[in-house]
Amino acid sequence: MSKNHKAKLPKQEKELSREKRLERENELLRLENAYLKKLKAFQENPNASLENHKQRWHSSSKKSNICG
Repeated sequence: MSKNHKAKLPKQEKELSREKRLERENELLRLENAYLKKLKAFQENPNASLENHKQRWHSSSKKSNICG
């Protein structure tokens, strides 16, 4: 980031209403929570996550073959 962009960021934050700032914070916390849940699930059982990914990939590849 350039110095000018960094300098504008706090001004943009100040211009947002309190409600908009809280909505933004809430969304960031939801994203963080979802990420941490996925990370914990992966740490508990890495193979289950890999298998789930394989199933989704296999399923979507069947759909593309039907259409093509």
